[in-house]
Amino acid sequence: INIILTKDNSSYRSFYNALLHEGYRDLAALLQDGIPAISSGNGKSSMDGMTSYVKTILCEGGVPQRPVVFVTRPKLVDAIKQKLCCLGGDPGWVTVYGMAGCGKTVLTAEALRDHQLLEDYFPGGVHWISVGKQDKAGLLIKLQNLCSRLEHDSTLSQRPPLNIEEAKDRLRVLMLRKYPR
Repeated sequence: INIILTKDNSSYRSFYNALLHEGYRDLAALLQDGIPAISSGNGKSSMDGMTSYVKTILCEGGVPQRPVVFVTRPKLVDAIKQKLCCLGGDPGWVTVYGMAGCGKTVLTAEALRDHQLLEDYFPGGVHWISVGKQDKAGLLIKLQNLCSRLEHDSTLSQRPPLNIEEAKDRLRVLMLRKYPR
């Protein structure tokens, strides 16, 4: 409790939600009166602070939703945002690494929930793929899906790549010609 009291209001709400979802409704009920109100200012269109533009871009790109039990880590999210902004208009990568389950996906997805970041640095949207450990067939399916998503507005309706090498070649051409950023 002492740690939660040093955090922001969303941490308190996350703790409350965790109690609810993990079967501690009686404890959650004791905290219910102290739940901080969620401000709806700043031109945001929803309770979680995301604009409809951000929700649409993230949904279309397959970015994971915020987990039910969520604790903000603003310094780490800001660090990822800064690295993404440093790419500017140039092609490049930002690598987020760490142990399994430490929150890499949640942090990175949270960094993308910024309207200005998406508008300025990702005007064509984002395409999120989770690869993890895959056998060759699973990897080919992921690559075929990405090719399909990237070619969605192409005038040439192409068949899916038949093997991993063909998928890599097609993605390389797409990234260089159609999606250089």
